[in-house]
Amino acid sequence: MAVRPPSLRAIAAFEAAARHESFTKAADELNLTQSAISHAIRSLEVRLGVDLFERFGRNVSLTEPGRAFVSRLRLSLNLISEAFETPVRPGRTRLVVAATAGIAERVLATRLPGFLAGHPDRELELRTVTGASEVNAGEADVAVLYGAGACAGLTQRRLAGEALFPVAAPSADLPRRPEELVHAPLIHQPEHPWRLWLEQVGLGELPTHATLTADSPMAALELARNGAGVCLARGLLVRDDLRTGRLVRLFDAEAPLREDYTAVWNPASPRAEVIRPFVDWLAATLDPGPAPALHAA
Repeated sequence: MAVRPPSLRAIAAFEAAARHESFTKAADELNLTQSAISHAIRSLEVRLGVDLFERFGRNVSLTEPGRAFVSRLRLSLNLISEAFETPVRPGRTRLVVAATAGIAERVLATRLPGFLAGHPDRELELRTVTGASEVNAGEADVAVLYGAGACAGLTQRRLAGEALFPVAAPSADLPRRPEELVHAPLIHQPEHPWRLWLEQVGLGELPTHATLTADSPMAALELARNGAGVCLARGLLVRDDLRTGRLVRLFDAEAPLREDYTAVWNPASPRAEVIRPFVDWLAATLDPGPAPALHAA
């Protein structure tokens, strides 16, 4: 016997209350009374056999079952939204891939066309994000992050490690030895200070001075590409620049970083069987391969 689904009104009431963590704000958004919101949510709790919210007078907060339920619910609501917003293309499956700006621009943008060429039955949407919240909300199928940390309730897979080393635009007067960095124009970036690499090569006391400071790794790399000086780079972000010769690596020594590149997705996603092959492909394409050639002495 088919199980009758809950009312759309109850689902909308719960999703709005979960998003705001407030029955009052949910009632205002949906133009309902607070009593109607409370009654709708209570009907869901009775049906599921769990409390979805902890209630403290007028204040409410999601319980652990409530957080798990809203995560699954948003995946379903996202699929419903896509059914109206995305033209139906028979035989194709669409994946929404989220990534932080540097990974989206410098890693995925150059590799995703290769995935599509080998998987003509797929469609991809690339979104720039700051973390895993879009996956939790069901707005993205998989996120590719650097230094993601623990993401409760989500599946995580390490894709690649990372290390820092100095790079610069090609020039005849680049430093030939690490000690010569004291005379070079250096680009400083707070996320990856020069001491990380200098200590790795035993030059932690070298009196270097940065002539330029950038507030992001991407801005520092763009300055280096335009000949402004030497900067520390994460290897994966400059792999294509080294291959094309737009940047050169100065020295063999590198400073390994503790953070990894990680794929994050919801194991309850209805697209889980499509996400896993994509993650497998991504892990393979991010394999470091041969070390980049050094700047000729």
